[in-house]
Amino acid sequence: MQIILASDSPRRKHLLKFLVEDFQAVSHKVYEANFKIKDPEELVGQLAIAKAQSIDPPVGGWVIGSDLTVVLKDKIMGKPRDKEEAGQFLKLLSGKIHTVYCAIAVASKDKVLMSVARAQVLMKKYDNKIIEKYINKFHVLDKGGAYAIQFKLPDFGSLVKSFEGGITTIIGLPLHHLENLLKEFGVAVNPDWPQRCKIETGYEY
Repeated sequence: MQIILASDSPRRKHLLKFLVEDFQAVSHKVYEANFKIKDPEELVGQLAIAKAQSIDPPVGGWVIGSDLTVVLKDKIMGKPRDKEEAGQFLKLLSGKIHTVYCAIAVASKDKVLMSVARAQVLMKKYDNKIIEKYINKFHVLDKGGAYAIQFKLPDFGSLVKSFEGGITTIIGLPLHHLENLLKEFGVAVNPDWPQRCKIETGYEY
């Protein structure tokens, strides 16, 4: 079995190890800014497929691609261009509920399958001082919506107050969807991955 994860994301690599121990992670070859799709679910789906298909799969193997975006009402918040835009995103999200869309795709030599997961996230109310501390302490330019649920500021914690949906969807690799796609390809996964996820993240997948 040979699996390739088309991602440089440390958090996606960490999550994938819950499902399968043996895989290789490489950079995808997709320039995300070229995708101008307005529907967020279609956008992340097409990006996930493009990332999976940007790497030539090994014979008898598979490539996994994933993409995440944050949507507040009709505003799509992908990866911020710079710290200024990151601050704008976080200011808009403060105290509000938004939707996280995270797509996962698996490609072989002759087939590609894709699925989109979603979660609802309520942010804490925070001021400009918290935003400034956050974007200066954490690397947010590769994060949809300019935040990560696992990032915690001293004396404030995560910017997230609560959520409905899977924790792995919000982090960026919806494992329950990925498990189903891999099964379609006949790939066995670690049966105890939900327990491991709960132990390591503190949440259900």
